[in-house]
Amino acid sequence: MLSYTLRRVLVAIPTLLILIVFSFLLMEAAPGSPFATERGVPPEVLANLEAKYGLDEPLWKRMAIYVWSVVTQFDFGPSFKFKDRTVNDIIAQGFPVTLTYGFWSFVVAVIVGGTLGILAAVRHNTWLDYLAVGVSVGAQVLPNFVMAPILVIVFTLWLGWLPGGGWQGGQWQFVIMPVIALSTSYMASIARLTRSSMLEVLNSNFIRTARAKGLPMRRVILVHALRPALLPVISYLGPAFVGMITGSVVVDVFFSTGGIGQFFVNSALSRDYSMIMGITILIGALTILFNLVVDILYAWIDPKIRY
Repeated sequence: MLSYTLRRVLVAIPTLLILIVFSFLLMEAAPGSPFATERGVPPEVLANLEAKYGLDEPLWKRMAIYVWSVVTQFDFGPSFKFKDRTVNDIIAQGFPVTLTYGFWSFVVAVIVGGTLGILAAVRHNTWLDYLAVGVSVGAQVLPNFVMAPILVIVFTLWLGWLPGGGWQGGQWQFVIMPVIALSTSYMASIARLTRSSMLEVLNSNFIRTARAKGLPMRRVILVHALRPALLPVISYLGPAFVGMITGSVVVDVFFSTGGIGQFFVNSALSRDYSMIMGITILIGALTILFNLVVDILYAWIDPKIRY
């Protein structure tokens, strides 16, 4: 197990370096300038700005400096649009917000989706199965950009139970609707994966043997069927977790939470290249990290994967 983990770590490190290099090169290849305005910038002022941010240096030198600062200090440099603020400062402000409602979205999606999938598989072709499938399909066809305005209309405008936006330090009434809007589609995918995987495992020979021995159905499911049925679900949970904890552009913009999704949109519109690269690298690093965790969990559940 240790050698398998080390191999996966050795693969993840160069993958992250390639991600940083490609992010930098793609931003350099993008047209326009972060200092461009509708009225235009005089050449002298533009030259001074480029000298201040080191944009007058050769490409290879700027790339080497950027990669070294990211790898050694995790420093994404200054923001081109937010005066006197670095990209690290902005991420430190927005990421805790998205991490909070993203974490709770993940918890809700896994618990509700996993429970629906297991119940649908155990009570196959019954009203409970049809209900679970119906809820999953309904949640799947309501993405967050549709769910968010529906929640605001129902719980804010009609019922007046919850605020329609804001954050206020993460108080529970400001977290509920972003969590629901973000978790529904993920919950539906988890439910469908769990149901199909559990159905396949329940029809396996070793499950028939366990039933033939007279074991209680609860023990058969929890001890014998659940662990192998989780393999495809765990493969999905890695990127799903990253997608939720890094937030949603729609959720951040619609509910005005102040997460990094909103900063990502604003930086793209204003051509704040350092901000775009910082968030892109953060999301990529988290994706590589949690895929590594998923690979390790996969090998722990199914020892054949190690070989």
